[in-house]
Amino acid sequence: MEFLMDRLSDWMSWTEILNRRFSVNGICHQSVEEGIILGRAERLLIVAFARLVLLAVLAVYGALAGSTYFFSQYGSFISKKQLTLLVATIAIVFLYTLISYLFSQTLARYRFSRHILIVFDLLLVTVLVHCSGGAISWFWPIYMIVTIEAAYLLDVKLDVWLIGCAGGFFYCFLIIAEGLELIPSVKMPFVDSSLNSDPHYLFLMALWVVITNTVTAVIAISLMSVVRREATLARESEERLLGFIENANDFIHCNSPDGTIHFMNRAMRQSIDCSHDNGGLKPFIDIISKESQDMASRELRKIVSGNSVDAFELSFKGASGQEICAEGNLACNFKDGAPLLLWGIWRDVSEKKRSQERLYSLAHNDSLTGLPNRILFRDRLKQSIAYANRQKRTVALLFLDLDRFKVINDSLGHPLGDRLLKSVAKTLQSSVREVDTVARFGGDEFTIVISNLEQPEDALLVAKKILSSLEKPFNVDGNELFAMASIGVSLYPAHGDDIDSLIKKADIAMYEAKSQGGDRWVLYDPVMDQNSYKRLLLENSLRKALAKDELRLVYQPKVDIISGQITAMEALLRWDHPDLGLIKPDEFIPLAEETGLIIAIGEWVLDRACRQNVDWSNQGIAKMRVAVNISGHQLQQSDFLSRLVEIVSRTGMPFEQLEIEITESVIMQNPDFAIHILNEVQNKGIHISVDDFGTGYSSLAHLKRFSVNTLKIDKSFVRDVESNQTDAAITSAIIAMGNSLNLRVIAEGVETEGQYTFLQEALCDEIQGYLISRPIPPEKVGEFVKAKGWRSRN
Repeated sequence: MEFLMDRLSDWMSWTEILNRRFSVNGICHQSVEEGIILGRAERLLIVAFARLVLLAVLAVYGALAGSTYFFSQYGSFISKKQLTLLVATIAIVFLYTLISYLFSQTLARYRFSRHILIVFDLLLVTVLVHCSGGAISWFWPIYMIVTIEAAYLLDVKLDVWLIGCAGGFFYCFLIIAEGLELIPSVKMPFVDSSLNSDPHYLFLMALWVVITNTVTAVIAISLMSVVRREATLARESEERLLGFIENANDFIHCNSPDGTIHFMNRAMRQSIDCSHDNGGLKPFIDIISKESQDMASRELRKIVSGNSVDAFELSFKGASGQEICAEGNLACNFKDGAPLLLWGIWRDVSEKKRSQERLYSLAHNDSLTGLPNRILFRDRLKQSIAYANRQKRTVALLFLDLDRFKVINDSLGHPLGDRLLKSVAKTLQSSVREVDTVARFGGDEFTIVISNLEQPEDALLVAKKILSSLEKPFNVDGNELFAMASIGVSLYPAHGDDIDSLIKKADIAMYEAKSQGGDRWVLYDPVMDQNSYKRLLLENSLRKALAKDELRLVYQPKVDIISGQITAMEALLRWDHPDLGLIKPDEFIPLAEETGLIIAIGEWVLDRACRQNVDWSNQGIAKMRVAVNISGHQLQQSDFLSRLVEIVSRTGMPFEQLEIEITESVIMQNPDFAIHILNEVQNKGIHISVDDFGTGYSSLAHLKRFSVNTLKIDKSFVRDVESNQTDAAITSAIIAMGNSLNLRVIAEGVETEGQYTFLQEALCDEIQGYLISRPIPPEKVGEFVKAKGWRSRN
């Protein structure tokens, strides 16, 4: 393209070619025939101009020569008749010369129009020769000029040769006619008039004129052949160049310094919106998008003023309404120091720009959700920190991780999980301001940059708003899913002044939220650093706990509130760490779920609890159910039911003596899937209890569909039933709802007589808690049962 620009700058004639060969609107290319006609017309114009010049010279010479005779010894020797003929001849020549000049293009369209003009020239030259002495005239060489004219005007060599011969014929006819006195000869001074009647002289003059005219024709034909051949080569070269310009894939245009477009090649005409109300082309500035007009005007002014312009980009208005991004340059032709025409060559880089944008998006945006990825997130956080530092404001970083998302992926498949992530991403974006950044950090982790905060407390309000927005179920492919989250919050500058520190501390706070049960936000506190180290230690140790036999089970009884009879023993997991001592389940169970160890641990608990219940039966202890907690990760496994049946069958315990406890939040994460699995489980005769009831989002409609036997009221409601009217009302409502659905209701965390009395009066079916018994080692369960550890209440 640079080579072509150089060529266009050097060859000013190209602009002339374009102006000649293209119509005014720059769209319709002239045909070959029209090009030939245009060439003939140009030659007619040149010949007409030359004829007028020659006529003027002859007229001036004749006038000067004639005037000298008045003061000489010869006096005036031309008769009025001769003078009239001469003036009439000059007038006729001037008239048809003027006609050929004014109507050159019209005459050029007729094949023999040029021949007729040349014959007229020969006739009028013959008249001039006659009036100036005939055979003794000095003007016979004008025949050669007419022959040269014929060589220039006519394309066929034979026609030129015939015109040369015709000139000689006209001269011969004239001198023969004068010699025979058919036409009176004109006497001229200085010359012997008797020569007009001398046959020998007349023969020699006729022969000389014929020879010189014929030779002139041959020479003129040869010269014009060379000229025409060179012109043809030049025209063909120009045609090739024009064809290249017209058919080039790049956009090429030519316009005047004021912006008027004279020419656009085919690629540009087809791509650019070049229509105009008056049928012509739009000004150059009007085919450029508004965003590029100022820059284009500035570059046009620079190039017109003679300054060089580097390649630049602009956007054209596309024919179909879209914008076309183009890269190119401008060059200006100058004439006498003034700008004449501007050339522009542009390459459509729209696809290149789109590819660059796609690459940028792939490099900086998450391909699934379209959110910023880690790279762009870090850049946005860096910018927010810099701005907050200047403005003395606060930046909050929220690190969000979806609770039990792996369960959905494992049970319903990754495609559905991906669609849930996309829905969550949209919810997060709608929960924050446009100036804030929501990014996907990886997997089911999201980061949110809340910038330009006046006070740190504002970040906590945003975290609450996000958790509230996630409480609503997501409908994904007909599945009603819940996406609860744990959010860790760190603040700039309170918790760090660099990106990595803020990310690390928000991550620590997020894991603290998970360790507290999830579905909550936690603001970073330096104390959590110790917990983070402890968590790492626990994670490493937990992988070896099963192999080292560090896990054990204790059991807490559930009793009928009326009869006091033990209905079941709930298996509670404990971890006896060799260095850290006894570790509570709420410290290591979330770790087990995150690492996937919960599957192996859950199966170990189920196997050990069932075997223990069989041992109790063998010891003569009355048959009772053993309750085992099932995590969401276990329930969502595709082979959960088959593994459950296999383990229980292997221990020899009847299915009716097994009770599984599943938290309400796990069930509600994917209600439709849970209903299917729970129906299969209950068909085996296994007792199902909904744990922590009241903390999730289940509705009466869902409960009616669930195949469960018992609702277990969460201890957070039972704790304050004596002093808190709201907790008392909620507890009473849950008991009433369970009774209405023919479900047994059990309250956990019962520690006082007052709680027991309230629950009894509210018609609760069973209770569990320290009031009855703390968790008991398996070897002491027999003693507790035989001692009737819970007195009968009637």
